[in-house]
Amino acid sequence: MNDTRKKPGAALLALTATALCLPGYSRPAQAWADPDVHTDYRYSAYRESPLPADKTNGQDGSRYSVDTHQFNVLWPSSEQLDFAADMIFETMSGASPWFIVPDASGKPVQVLSGATIHDQREALQLRGRHYEQDARQSLSGGVSKERDYLSLSGGLEGEWDFNQQRQTLSAGVGYSNNQLRPTDGQSTRFPNRISSASNNAATAYVGFSPVLDVQTVAQLGLSYHFENGYLSDPYKEAYVAGNIVQDHRPDQRGEFTASAKLRHYFDAANAALHLDYRYYRDDWGVVANTVELGWYQNLPWQVQVVPAVRYYTQGYADFYQPFYTAARPDGDYSSDYRRSAYG
Repeated sequence: MNDTRKKPGAALLALTATALCLPGYSRPAQAWADPDVHTDYRYSAYRESPLPADKTNGQDGSRYSVDTHQFNVLWPSSEQLDFAADMIFETMSGASPWFIVPDASGKPVQVLSGATIHDQREALQLRGRHYEQDARQSLSGGVSKERDYLSLSGGLEGEWDFNQQRQTLSAGVGYSNNQLRPTDGQSTRFPNRISSASNNAATAYVGFSPVLDVQTVAQLGLSYHFENGYLSDPYKEAYVAGNIVQDHRPDQRGEFTASAKLRHYFDAANAALHLDYRYYRDDWGVVANTVELGWYQNLPWQVQVVPAVRYYTQGYADFYQPFYTAARPDGDYSSDYRRSAYG
């Protein structure tokens, strides 16, 4: 059987391979291009620096450690169909910020949970993708499980090529249901901590990827993410006018993201320049901007070196404060540093 689909040129293949593929811009017809089963493994270690002694209430400032093992299997079943499986095994331990109190001078002091966190996460994501001459569709589903958390998710994505594969339109939707069962919920030590809760999340995105020339590809993307249900952190608390109360956030949040990406391949250097910009805002009042510049240098023996610099800044959530000198009318409180302004 003769394959009548148009195969991309060598320059475009080199560009997209070096660029590590833009989301929404994948190499066309990967299923027929390489019939072999592919497996990948990745290990990452995350360590948080200890907090200085003057930033805590006399506790050991040791923080969080995470070790992650990731496995990927890609199986081309036929010229028009392939399957993929992504597996994650992650272990977490250490201490996490709990709440913040003012010291005698009114300076914020962090209270840590202590080295009591010991958990692990197993996740499995399955995907099937179908190829047509100028289009691809994929269906995915996944599960993620921790000792106190279970998430089930699914998604549908599509990509359509135009103008002899020089332009790609992509779109997708996703949904997840998340169940929380915090440890020590409503126990003697934590009588106000919930015993169980749930939330749901839905995501939609659209992207457009034009090939500007044989060495340059770009992408514009828009996405919207909506969450509904219990969105507070059951393990965090807040200092409110001399009392310690549970972290409490609104039960809905809409998140809007706009992004622009540029990839340019330098043939003489066998390398690609990555330039990314991302704008984010949500219903909680957080606005964030991210700019990232990277150089993807290919070396012999399939080695790649990637020096990069990233600048990130965000504003604080409407209800965030390190600690509260008075109660809020809406009853929302969070001293979670991830809701603060920083960058």
